[in-house]
Amino acid sequence: MNASTRYSDAQIAAALEACAREPVHIPGAIQPAGCLISLDGALRQVRQVSANIEAFLGISVADALAGEPKGVLGTELMDLLDTALVRQDQPTCVLTARRDVQGERRRFHVVAYHSGDSIVVELEYLMCPDGHRLLEKVNDWLVEARQIDDIDTLFDALTRRVQELTGHERVMVYRFDEQWNGRVVAETRQPMAESFLDHHFPASDIPAQVRRLYDINRVRSIPDAAAEPVPLVPATDPHDSAPLDLSRGALRAVSPIHQEYLRNMGVGASLSIAMHDEGRLWGLLACHGLGPMPLEADLRDALCALAQIAMPRMMLLRTRTDTRLLHDIHDSNEILSDERGRLLGPDGLVQRHGAQWLELLDANGIALVTGKEISGMGALPDEENLVAMADWLSRHQRHDTPWHTQSLAMTPLAPWQEGDLCGLLAVALPTEPSHWLMLFRREQRHSRRWAGKPEDTPMIRDGQLVMTPRRSFAQWQDEVKGQSHAWRDIECRAAGDLTKNLAVLTSSHEIAQLNEKLHHANRKLKSLAYSDSLTGSWNRYRMEQAIDAALSAAERHGHPCAVLLFDVDHFKQFNDTHGHEAGDRVLVEITRALQATLRDTDTLGRWGGEEFLVLASHCEGQGAVHLAERLRRCVEDIDLAELGRVTISIGVASWHPGDTRKRLVARADEAMYRAKENGRNRVEQAAGSAAQA
Repeated sequence: MNASTRYSDAQIAAALEACAREPVHIPGAIQPAGCLISLDGALRQVRQVSANIEAFLGISVADALAGEPKGVLGTELMDLLDTALVRQDQPTCVLTARRDVQGERRRFHVVAYHSGDSIVVELEYLMCPDGHRLLEKVNDWLVEARQIDDIDTLFDALTRRVQELTGHERVMVYRFDEQWNGRVVAETRQPMAESFLDHHFPASDIPAQVRRLYDINRVRSIPDAAAEPVPLVPATDPHDSAPLDLSRGALRAVSPIHQEYLRNMGVGASLSIAMHDEGRLWGLLACHGLGPMPLEADLRDALCALAQIAMPRMMLLRTRTDTRLLHDIHDSNEILSDERGRLLGPDGLVQRHGAQWLELLDANGIALVTGKEISGMGALPDEENLVAMADWLSRHQRHDTPWHTQSLAMTPLAPWQEGDLCGLLAVALPTEPSHWLMLFRREQRHSRRWAGKPEDTPMIRDGQLVMTPRRSFAQWQDEVKGQSHAWRDIECRAAGDLTKNLAVLTSSHEIAQLNEKLHHANRKLKSLAYSDSLTGSWNRYRMEQAIDAALSAAERHGHPCAVLLFDVDHFKQFNDTHGHEAGDRVLVEITRALQATLRDTDTLGRWGGEEFLVLASHCEGQGAVHLAERLRRCVEDIDLAELGRVTISIGVASWHPGDTRKRLVARADEAMYRAKENGRNRVEQAAGSAAQA
């Protein structure tokens, strides 16, 4: 009988819940790498100290608790704390202070922060004599990272640099998936350290309450995983019975469960640095030492800087890849635009362009379901099942949001799944919510390597059932079945863009067949073909027509023109924080403000998502740059009340003789991404545009 069968499901569930509630942020103790003093919020009284204070400040616990804060911390540090934490009301500050201790002048790295009604001060010896060397290393990494054009190479280089600086035997980049399981995606290690590269770790290894701490404090340093914790004296604040929250500090004691976990893994020291993507915890930079490894506070801060430099670069590289996919889809849409006069029906569109869409969106089958009619290509369920899926989606799903799964068997659509088609991305056509574009992916069986079998062990401790960390990290494999590759957000967005054009074309075809609905269908088609439904500005198709007309006038009559391409900075983060309705409001407000700012000869259109394009007629290079600056300032000045403010990054490209629409917009696009890379909320001019000024 194994351990898990000796206890009821209810007992194990209760033990798991207790584990998830483990109060890791209030351990009542610190690691011995430094000392702690807790003061009242006005900095007038010492409330608690760590039991090792005498070793660091040369003052006994009793004298510290009975003395004045200035006598314990010194006048210099008290003045700094009063300025940073009290007068400026910062939640956390990092300082360097000097203090005479038993006749010797010592330097301390200080982390001070608010904790409830208290102010907590943590001190560590500062012995690093060569801070300039660390700054040089950070600057070197900044230069190197900006030259790397591949995400895997970026993270490999990051782990290599960190390992060289710290000497940890194993340094990893550890990425979370949608269920918070982790996978090691990059690793640099010494031969004596076991490799965890491409190994998976279960979500329970870093439970929710620990992940939340990484949103508060990016760095978790454990220089000696086996060190005895140093208790706080007294155990609780005499004026506040609530335990002292040490979330923002660097010295918080290690949870006994985590100590056992590290011991079972053979790790004697660890350092973890949070890596955030648009405000959400993306993964960790994790360092393992096989034995205790003291770590200078200055070096710890430098390593945090390395990770923070890597993440924006990773996001930029990912955005470039995503943009290429959108450009390819938009190029496909340009081909569709040429078809408008020919009124191809759904089947004709899919047969003509389906193979290209399958390749771009990495799908095995594509179907356009319009009522009871099916137009498809590739691997698909039977038509009857496709109609049933579309009917369920029409009745149960939002029509303005893509629906997707990588495991149909786990969804209500399971009765209509066929064969190994496990993945589905479905997008409703804007004109007809009952019409759906469906993309299917086959099952992708694969083996996952786990660093130990992903399960915890129940055990009786102190008369109570608790979950203990697994004891083996030997490689364990399982096989993933019944799942396709996951659909990426950018693929969902690209499919949404595709359906907008398909909606126009299928509506046009229906108009030709349904004369009795001609007036109603024409009105819908005109609105969809020329105006953006959200902002009321011209849509991409109408803007393309306008650009073509402007280029023709430029070639024939020498009338100059320019395009200004821009998008909203950090728009995904804004949507994640405030919601998509707030994001829609931002786009509407930007459109309204810019329409009032533009000249009568300028035209504004929504190019796609949060991207907009301005066509400036009778405008040369320098004039276009001045116009772009005026638009940038206009958006910067928009007051969105509780939503804060937004900014835009603009790329400007002026007409050159012989320009095509695609070439002109591409130069503006390159300039826009240069504006983003150079800090956002700025204007960049395409190369060669200044010559037209």
